[in-house]
Amino acid sequence: MIDESRLGLDLDERFEKALRKTAIVWRQAVDHRLRRLGVSRLCWMTIAAAMRARSPLSQSTLADALAISPTSMVQAIDCMVKEGLVKRESSASDRRLKRIVVTDAGAHLYSVLKDEVAAIRRQMLAMVEMERLIHLTELLEKLQEPLRPSSEHPGPQ
Repeated sequence: MIDESRLGLDLDERFEKALRKTAIVWRQAVDHRLRRLGVSRLCWMTIAAAMRARSPLSQSTLADALAISPTSMVQAIDCMVKEGLVKRESSASDRRLKRIVVTDAGAHLYSVLKDEVAAIRRQMLAMVEMERLIHLTELLEKLQEPLRPSSEHPGPQ
């Protein structure tokens, strides 16, 4: 006879481990490809976040979005400024606030890296049928809901 409560716990742990290991393997594959191109993952993630934003983001907003410390964000941006990939602009409303703007060189790098990262993603997902990928994506999005701070999703109506 199968103990369903134990099976459920084992499956929960197995799912968590599989999810974590998949994220690690994916990150390692991206890191490897980016290293060959002479770019760090943090540089890629920063440029990608800045490019996707509707308006220039502050350093602290970028740090929050990437889940890194403000100090690490400043160091990464310093490096990217030196490489000519981004520039800092003062906010019109608060001169102390620095917004990060991607330069033409950074935008070009983004387009190249976006294609590289997409190739890794296609390689990893090639074995998954479209219907299963849709289902899995929806499931992962749903699993995030109860873990988000209450300010990020509305309460009961």
